[in-house]
Amino acid sequence: MSAQASAQPVNEFHDTDREDKVRVGTSIREILVRLWPYFMRRKVQFGFSILAVFLGAGAARLAVVVFGLVIDRGVLKNDHGFVAMAIIGYFLLQVGGTLMDYLQMVVFGRLGNRILFDLRSELVRHVQDLPISYFDKTPSGRIVTRLTNDVVSLGEVFTQGLIMVFAALVSMAAIVTAMFAISWKLTIATLIIAPPIIYIVKRLSDRVLDALRASKGKLAAINAFVAENVGGMRILQLYGRVGRNNARFQKLSGEYRQDMMNQVMAYALLWPLVSLFNGFSVAVALYYGGRLTLDGTITTGAMVAFLLHTRAFIDPLHLILEKYQVLQNSLSGAERVFTLQDEKAESQEGLDSIDRLAGAIEFKNVSFKYRPELPFAIENINLKIEPGQSVAFVGRTGSGKSTSIALLQRLYDVTEGAITIDGKPLDQYGRKQLRARIGVVQQDTFMFRGTVSQNIGLGDPAISKERTLRAAAGARLSEFLRSHANGLEAKVEERGANLSFGERQLIAFARILAFNPDILILDEATANIDSHTEQLIQEATRKVRQGRTSLIIAHRISTIMDCDKIVVLDRGHVAEVGTHQELYNLRGIYRKLCDAQFGEGKSVDETPI
Repeated sequence: MSAQASAQPVNEFHDTDREDKVRVGTSIREILVRLWPYFMRRKVQFGFSILAVFLGAGAARLAVVVFGLVIDRGVLKNDHGFVAMAIIGYFLLQVGGTLMDYLQMVVFGRLGNRILFDLRSELVRHVQDLPISYFDKTPSGRIVTRLTNDVVSLGEVFTQGLIMVFAALVSMAAIVTAMFAISWKLTIATLIIAPPIIYIVKRLSDRVLDALRASKGKLAAINAFVAENVGGMRILQLYGRVGRNNARFQKLSGEYRQDMMNQVMAYALLWPLVSLFNGFSVAVALYYGGRLTLDGTITTGAMVAFLLHTRAFIDPLHLILEKYQVLQNSLSGAERVFTLQDEKAESQEGLDSIDRLAGAIEFKNVSFKYRPELPFAIENINLKIEPGQSVAFVGRTGSGKSTSIALLQRLYDVTEGAITIDGKPLDQYGRKQLRARIGVVQQDTFMFRGTVSQNIGLGDPAISKERTLRAAAGARLSEFLRSHANGLEAKVEERGANLSFGERQLIAFARILAFNPDILILDEATANIDSHTEQLIQEATRKVRQGRTSLIIAHRISTIMDCDKIVVLDRGHVAEVGTHQELYNLRGIYRKLCDAQFGEGKSVDETPI
């Protein structure tokens, strides 16, 4: 490391929290508006649950009315028959109300779980349709958090929050209506403290939501940090960074704890306010209601019923406050879920289907930059590739090799110029349909947990076992299959941890043969392997290149000497084009790269490819 480099301050930890751009200001109303189409898919269940809420609230209020009538028309008038009938009616109303409460919880719970299933499924599909640029700038841990924790938080609206709060609001409205029916003066006097209490509760709720937003951001940062560090655990251990990373985790965890404590403190103040409101309301009802009863304005039974209504008012209020934290948590989760939903998916405009591609590729004055403020990654590229040709791209790191290939796959769209395949601009092809006709073998091949067969066919039902076997044989996997008793059904651990680099590459070549694409891209597929495996991969490479246009990002000159054309890129521009012998004779950039690898002139370390 140079002195200049070592003198530069090292930003030891990436500030992932600042990257968590989330829309704010989501309300329960907006949640309902966003989820309304899901409700409307199951109108009967939704309508029944709402009806059950109103029937349950009505039954509870009628039971209190019956209680008052028992006192006025039964107890005070000594009418035993009325008392007996009223008790039966009271019992039936209680049973009916309980049944309605049970039904609305069960039906709405099932409805909510179904909506969550639909929402999660659509969200996963949406993430898979996002452009690659989104994944370039968004840590995987944050995406996982939004697909799991935040969706679960939003789901609590159904399982614990929304229907209970809605039922409590309906119950409160029914209680106030019943109280006004007895005495509007007494009702106003009893509830006069409600407005200031509601205002204070609103202020506290804003504090709770602010704390929840902050804690959600910290949790996403923690998940992103943990996911990144688990993936790079080997490097952390080898370079002794475990202790420092623990310190960073403690800092993030401490910030998260503080946000949660702020939330708890604000939420804890709500309960004393409820107790204060309850005590004031009951005291006013006893005092003023007692005077009205003595004056003969209301009956004794009505006075008792009013007190029962007043006492009952506190129960739904308690429930609302109890579930308020759940709703606020859901609001915070909803903001993140809706932010992800609002991310613009890749455009799928273009041909609905592509039968086959001949593989004629042309770059016409192509320039591209990853972001408007950045310089061009490639500039003014002109290149023509005939069907069936094998073309290698070489150049130093950062010369534009991978960028050119990414543009061909429409992982990004060109900034200027155009790329055509078979004479048609890329934007006339649908992205999914185009990528289905392009096969890619990367330097670091991704393996899924499962079997060798599943990693070759990727679960495509069109790829039979016989087709998989032929692909494996063509990719020179026979030696590997013979060494495993289960053959194609040999287990593959997560990311292919139980396979060597070369075995993963051969499986990737078998995947190409199984899917039979029209255009092949080899992205440094022969790097970092031993000589025996390199020989197998060279044989597999020749097999998969037969009959299709092949583009090769070269790491070793020896692997591309037989290509029809070699394109030398330098700082985003095409510097040289020709065959191996033509370019070598030019004594230009390509000659220097060859000399570096074959030991003539500069060392390999001095001139990397």
